[in-house]
Amino acid sequence: MAFKELFKTVLNSKVTAVFSSSQDREEILSEIEELLILADISLPVVTRVTSNLRKKISRHAEKQDYIELLKQELLAVFPKAQNPATAHVEKNVILLVGVNGSGKTTSAAKLARYFQLRGQSVLLAAADTFRAAGATQLTLWGQKLAIPVIGGVRGADPGSVVFNSLQSWQSKNFDLLIIDTAGRMQSKENLMRELQKIIKIIKKFASEQPAETWLVLDASTGQNALVQAEKFKEFSEINGLLLAKLDGTAKGGTIISIADRLQLPVRYAGTGEGADDLWEFSEKDFIESLLKQ
Repeated sequence: MAFKELFKTVLNSKVTAVFSSSQDREEILSEIEELLILADISLPVVTRVTSNLRKKISRHAEKQDYIELLKQELLAVFPKAQNPATAHVEKNVILLVGVNGSGKTTSAAKLARYFQLRGQSVLLAAADTFRAAGATQLTLWGQKLAIPVIGGVRGADPGSVVFNSLQSWQSKNFDLLIIDTAGRMQSKENLMRELQKIIKIIKKFASEQPAETWLVLDASTGQNALVQAEKFKEFSEINGLLLAKLDGTAKGGTIISIADRLQLPVRYAGTGEGADDLWEFSEKDFIESLLKQ
């Protein structure tokens, strides 16, 4: 229930106002449509949701009828995803990708802590060799959490760091290897192709890996996150999302738009700076947080 208090300023504080005066069904639906757009939900999703509401809601419906049906329609946008491989297979590689400043390194540390607390042995790979503080930041996290980190000097080939980490992961029999990659703008095709090289190295080492490739998104970036997600899916075969910096300032509707467009599950959400500020994402709790009265 980690999301219940997150979005006080997005939808839930405004929904009540829609019903505060005497309005007919079309006026109510029109205001709901406007609120969904302001919450950064993409127009195609808003159009589909309000169209379904129009078909299903009666002219004499009460406020709670609208709210409950709206919850159902928004929840239906999310893909019916299976559990990640990490839920039922012990030995896996998780690859984290994303743009500069999205929160990948901190998210890698939080994930490592999450699985560590659940009894798994975890190895971290600091494959961000471009950013001056990239490997240092993850190494400090590793020291704090008592989790080993494989890294390289600044400017080193990130592929070599990944290869070395894969060797340690296998030879020392770690359950989980979490790879933090350098931030790269989705518009820089040469950097995106370098990401493909990293994935090829992983697959040569273990053909079924990476079991999970998660795009780390800054939840406050709004609709631009959708553009990022589409490009990263093209180059890195992402199969899930991790939301960083998810708090009351974020427009949560972007999450709904991405889930709808890419049909990708949101796996985890980070809500703070601490190592334990990571939560399994619940679509139901998330929708409740948007519309809580």
